[in-house]
Amino acid sequence: MAQEIAAAEAVIFVDCSLDQAPGQILLRELSPAPLRPGLVTHHLGAAELLRVAQDLYEKEPRRACLLTIGAGSIELGEGLSPAIRDALPDAEDLLDFTVRQLLG
Repeated sequence: MAQEIAAAEAVIFVDCSLDQAPGQILLRELSPAPLRPGLVTHHLGAAELLRVAQDLYEKEPRRACLLTIGAGSIELGEGLSPAIRDALPDAEDLLDFTVRQLLG
């Protein structure tokens, strides 16, 4: 994935978050973060992936954003929680707006 990130003009990461209220949507700009010693690559966050792309390919996207939705819980189950399901239309609108902004 680092190669694709390094080659991109802009990147939008989409993820859930346990640090936000269930259904809360946040969009923030990202920049490369330092890698912590002993960090396993499977557990890299978006900012660390930007750093790997920069370190390996000496390139990074012009802009990088992270769109998160508060998950509330990530316990095993079927389907999405009502908070997530209710937030999806707004998250989709924000994602669409952000993509249009990056392309324009």
